[in-house]
This record gives sequence, C-alpha cells and structure tokens, in this order.
Amino acid sequence: MIRVSFIIAALLITAPAFAAEEEGPHQAAGFDIFGSSDADNFHVVKTGFSYFPDYESTQKYLGARFEHFIFSSDTGGSGHAERGFVNFSDSAGNWNYGGTVGTDGRTVLGAGSVFTQGFFDQAAIRQEYFLNRDLVETPKGFNQGLYFTYLGGSYDIPLDDRNTVTALIGSQVFTGKNYRLIGRSNYIYVVDPDWGLSLQLRAKYFWDSNPREFDYFSPRWYMEGVPTVQLRRFYQRWQFVAAAGYGVRRNNGAPWQGAGLAQVSIISPRFGSNWVIDASFLYSNQPIVESNAYSYEQATVSLIRRF
Repeated sequence: MIRVSFIIAALLITAPAFAAEEEGPHQAAGFDIFGSSDADNFHVVKTGFSYFPDYESTQKYLGARFEHFIFSSDTGGSGHAERGFVNFSDSAGNWNYGGTVGTDGRTVLGAGSVFTQGFFDQAAIRQEYFLNRDLVETPKGFNQGLYFTYLGGSYDIPLDDRNTVTALIGSQVFTGKNYRLIGRSNYIYVVDPDWGLSLQLRAKYFWDSNPREFDYFSPRWYMEGVPTVQLRRFYQRWQFVAAAGYGVRRNNGAPWQGAGLAQVSIISPRFGSNWVIDASFLYSNQPIVESNAYSYEQATVSLIRRF
C-alpha cells in the first residue's frame, strides 16, 4: 500500500524517541515491529533492529537499522526481503535535518527531511522539505518491483494562539508511467489547550497522470475532507494521543462515500535503565489498493534503550 499520509511520520518510527533526556555522548539500541492488513487480506510485517553507536540527543545521532520484511496475500502469493538503512540526524545553522538511507538489494531506499522555524520574515511559520523513496506495498509492488519517489514541502502557519493552518504540496513518481500531484491542508482549532483538545478539518486532493496503471489506488483524481477530533494528554510524562474523524471522499467515476479514521499513539518517558516505549495504531477506510472494499489497519511498537 502507498501510505502517503504517513511518510513524514515514518521518519520518526525509525529514529529514537527519547523524552526529556540529557544531552551527551551515548549509545542506543532498539527493536521495532510494524504490521498492516487491508480488506483484500494483504498483510505486511516488518521487524527491525537498530543500533546507534553515536547518540547525543534526539536531534543528533548516527546509527544503522536492519529490517526483515514479510508479506502475504490471497492473490499475490507471499515472500520476504531484507533491507538495511543508515539513520542520521543533525543540524546546520538554523536548519535541522534527518532521515534514513538504505537499500533492499535492488534500489536505493530512504526518507529524509530538512526543516526550520521561520519563513522569510515570519518567524512563527515552520517549513519542511522532504524526500521519500520506497516500495509500493501491493502484491504487484512486491512481485514486480514497483517503487515510488515522493518529493514535497509542508508549512505550519499559526493564525493566532488557537488557530493553525497546515499545507503540503508534493509530487510522487511511480515505476512505470504514472506520476501524482498532491495537495493537503489541515485547519486546526484548539478548543482547550490544558486538555490538548483540538478540532481539525483534514483535506486532501491528488491527480494521477496515468490512472490505474498497476494495482495501487490511482484514479484520475481523488479528494477527501475529514472533520477530526484530537486529544493529546500527558500523565506522569507519558504522552497519549487519540484522534477520530469521519467525512467524505470521492474520486472520478464514483459517488461520494464516507471516509473515516481512528488513531491512537503512546510514548513513554525514559524509565528503568533508559528504556523508551513508542506504540501507535491506525484504522482507515480510505482507499489504498485498487479494490471495491476499503479497510486498512496498521500498528507499530518500538522499544529502545540508551546506554
């Protein structure tokens, strides 16, 4: 599946997520597991092992990650692959950068971004530019070696203390003839800052140059709008985030349909001997593959120890 919505978030999955840590020279090691499933019974499991010989802070580290990738499908068979990555994060002047670069033995893979707080003379605006290259996670993607490269920029624009607008524009090029133009925008209103309660309108639009070339979802155009409620709370330095939304979606040649999502994530503080747990779950009925049945679930759990 092509999880465009979570490309930037994927950078955080492969990076150590230590909370309230002290800066200084350290090492770190971790284990993570990712699983996903859709309505067509296409399943993916990724198991990763990471080691950071040079870890100073969450903004400055260098390490490596080995990943074992298993997939299975009722129609596309099953298989596995091994992938290796170098993980890094640092800064240069007012810019921060980080990401992963690696290979599956067939091509270069990875994800990276650079970001800073400030845009021309507007210090409050956050700007970020990202590049991601990965496998198209569908049966044909695995069996035929289909990849995508995604390039874009995003901006967080605070209107006042409680209102924020985010915008993303990008272009995605696939193996074959198709390329995709993408636009996303969120309007966020903070109802109660003490509770971390916000109301959001999440909107997305994309246009494909060569519709339905392979088995990933690729109509000529697609649009959606999903009103969402999000709650972010802290309890004894544990962070809990929950979001739920329901709206509408449509693509060319199809009527308006419902679009729903549910997300939960938990990040622990450092405890015991510098252990950190990060877990998340996502459900969406928004289309991922070229199918009449839309349902997608994914879960990620990572365990990291600094020493």
